[in-house]
Amino acid sequence: MSTPTTAPPEAVLESLLPILRERPGANKTEESLTLADAFDMELPGGGKATLALARFDLIGDLQLRLAHGNDADGMVALHASALEELGLSAQDGAALALANLRRLHGEPVATPWHNLQRVGGRSAGLDSGYFLDRAFWRGRLEEHREGLVAAVPRTDLLLFAPASDAAAVASMRRGIPGLQAGGGDYRLSSALYLFKDDRWSVLQEAVPAAT
Repeated sequence: MSTPTTAPPEAVLESLLPILRERPGANKTEESLTLADAFDMELPGGGKATLALARFDLIGDLQLRLAHGNDADGMVALHASALEELGLSAQDGAALALANLRRLHGEPVATPWHNLQRVGGRSAGLDSGYFLDRAFWRGRLEEHREGLVAAVPRTDLLLFAPASDAAAVASMRRGIPGLQAGGGDYRLSSALYLFKDDRWSVLQEAVPAAT
C-alpha cells in the first residue's frame, strides 16, 4: 500500500475500500473502531515525519485501514485528517468503504470449503473486508440463531461455521492458527470470532507471535 497522497475528494469517496490487517500482539475484547496511534516514518535523505492514518483497531488483532485507489495504480492510505475533511466519521468511512467493496467487487457469497463456508466476492484479495458486512452476517444468523463462528486467517480467506456445528468449530480451533502462520504476505488473524446478538466477540484469542 502506498503512502498517503492528495486526490480529488470525489475520487477518494468513490474508491475508498476497507483493508483488514493484523495488529500483532493485540487482543481487543470489545468491537469498536478505535483510532490507532500516530507513528513516525523515515524520510528519504534523513529526518522523520509523523503520520496519523485512518487505521482503526477493530477487535482481537484485527485492524481496519481505510485506503483508496484502484488495482492498476495501487491503493493509497488515507490520512485520519482526510477522513475528517471529507466530513466522515470512522463509522461513516467504514460504511462507505464497505458499500464500495460490494459495488466494485461484488456482493458476498458463501460457498462450501471443506466442512466450513467460505465468504468472498470477485476479488479474493479483498474478501476479508466482508467481515464488516453486518447485513450478510445478519442473514446467516437468521438461519443459525445460536451464533456464527468466523475466522480470517488470511486477507483472501474468510471462513465461518454455525456455532452449533461442534465438529466444524473444533476443526477451526485446530486449523486456523496454522493457516494464519503459513499465510505469508496474506497473513491476517489467528483468532476465532463469534457473531451473535448483532455483535462480534472473541471466541478464541489470537496465538501469540513466536519469539
